[in-house]
Amino acid sequence: MHTLAATFACLAVLCSAGPALAQTYHPNPALGELLSKTLYIVQPTNPGGKNILDNSCIYKDSFSLSPSKPVLEQCDAARGTAEFVAKYGRPDATAPAPGDKTLLEYFLLFNDNSYHVKMFVGCADGKTETFAMVECKVEKNRAKPGPPKDKKPFWKQISPF
Repeated sequence: MHTLAATFACLAVLCSAGPALAQTYHPNPALGELLSKTLYIVQPTNPGGKNILDNSCIYKDSFSLSPSKPVLEQCDAARGTAEFVAKYGRPDATAPAPGDKTLLEYFLLFNDNSYHVKMFVGCADGKTETFAMVECKVEKNRAKPGPPKDKKPFWKQISPF
């Protein structure tokens, strides 16, 4: 009897389990504007882009990192996290990260592209710092490799004057 009950319990769990829902991306203009002005860490295999968002979309299944940026002159990760969230909105997920950092995850919809943004808040050298890791998930506006194009007409680019 116990075996039959256990079998029905397992069957009920399996039947009620469905496919995982797709992640929902949200517009967040403040965070999108911040990241669209954030530089990325240049590496030899990194072909360019104007900012961390553009750079994350150049290669499929790739990500881009920003250099760390001080946000408080003293070490107070809790306050730094609270100020970031107050300015850029509540994250979709929060978790502790290695090195006594706090991880704030956002699923950002910006300029028709979907990004998985991981903001890290922590302390280094007695200051509170943040840095970002951005992964382009769904790309509709393609970023082109290389630095931003020179907007001068071609004849002015080749002219010595």
